[in-house]
Parts: sequence; C-alpha cells; structure tokens
Amino acid sequence: MLLKLQQNKLHRLYFNQKLSTNDIITPSSRQIVRLKNVLRLKESAELILFNGDGKEYLGIITFKSNKSINIIKELRHENINKNKIVLAQCIPSYKYMDFAIQKSVELGIDEIIPIISQRSHPGDHSKKMDHWKKVIIHAVEQSGGLYIPILSEPLSLEDLFKDKNYGRYERILCDPSGLALSNVNRNNFPKIVIVGPEGGFSDSELNLARTFDWNIVTLGDRILRTETAAIVAQVLLRG
Repeated sequence: MLLKLQQNKLHRLYFNQKLSTNDIITPSSRQIVRLKNVLRLKESAELILFNGDGKEYLGIITFKSNKSINIIKELRHENINKNKIVLAQCIPSYKYMDFAIQKSVELGIDEIIPIISQRSHPGDHSKKMDHWKKVIIHAVEQSGGLYIPILSEPLSLEDLFKDKNYGRYERILCDPSGLALSNVNRNNFPKIVIVGPEGGFSDSELNLARTFDWNIVTLGDRILRTETAAIVAQVLLRG
C-alpha cells in the first residue's frame, strides 16, 4: 500500500508567475524539459502548481501542439505565518550551508540571511545566491510549503548587529557559552536567530553581541554541528 501511494503522488512545481483557476499557462522550454525528461510526465498527467502566494492548484499538462498546463482547481490556501523566524546563518562550507538552508525551508523558515563572520567559510558568496535560491525553491516544492522564504544578501555579523530593522525582533545568538533557551520568551514573535559557522564565534563577536543586547543562548549540553544547530534552534523556538 505504501509503495502504491508513493507511485501515485503528484509532482509539485513552482512557477514564477500569476496562477489562478481556469488559467492556461505555457511552461518555458526549460520547464518542458524537466516535465518530460526529468519527471517523466505523460500526456494529460496531473501535477500541483504554486507560485509562493499561499495557494496551490491542480493542473493537467498537454504536450501536444501548444504545450500548456490547464489549471482546473485550487487545492489549498493558507495565510502567511505570523510567527516569523529569521535564520541568520554564518556561512560554513557550502555543502553544509546547502543542508542548513534546505532543512530550514522544510521546517518553515521565513527568511534566511547568509552571515559573514570571522570564521565563516571564505569566498565570493554573492556567486552562490542563485544556487541557494534554487535550493530554497526545490525544498519548498518537496516539503509542501506555500510561501518562498526570503533570501537576503550576505551581510557581515557586525552589520547585522547594527541593523535597526530587527530592533523589534526577539534577537537570539546560539553559543555554548549562553544561558538556557528557556530564559528566552518563546511566545514573543518575530524572532531572529544567529547560528555560528564551523569553529563558532570569537570572543570579540560574543562581546559585540552583548553590547547590542542580543540573547546568547545554548541549545543544550552537546556541541552541535552548525547545520544541526540551525535545525534544533528552529524546532525549539517553534515548540
């Protein structure tokens, strides 16, 4: 029975355009290649479409003549989550950054800010932005999300501390030297949580966080890998 359910599961795709019931949309040539050659969809196959506005639709694809998708009905509609959480992830090696982004999106993160700290992975991180956006979209497709998390431009840790846009947020920095997370008001939203890179934060960075009144908290008595800490922090804050 489980195998049968998996075989019958509809593919779910993101389309960066207006979607509405009874619309007939024309996929791009790249999308057609994905639909036919990667997903192996046949003529008149059903699929789920969404564009990140909180709705998803059922569509039927036609490969003959004009190659189009007919949207036949709305399947879901959800309001945006008001309990906003922003992940400020100090950039580790790129494979771990990909993992942290992917799993954060699956958990429902609202915004991701790549952070450049003293021990962040070196490199021209702006060149990874298109790749990270694709990681985000794919994770939303796979996890059933209806909104696309914001991916902000890379920012230095010091500039984040100084950013007044997060003044009304519950501001949390994860470090083993901090207080128990229970000391933070978990019911107070929105929140922004900083997770360190491989190697953690320097003493000067922790002191700067205290200067700007950030809550330094520990996620438990174990030393967690950076990508694990990103997941644990979000689960605990939403718990």
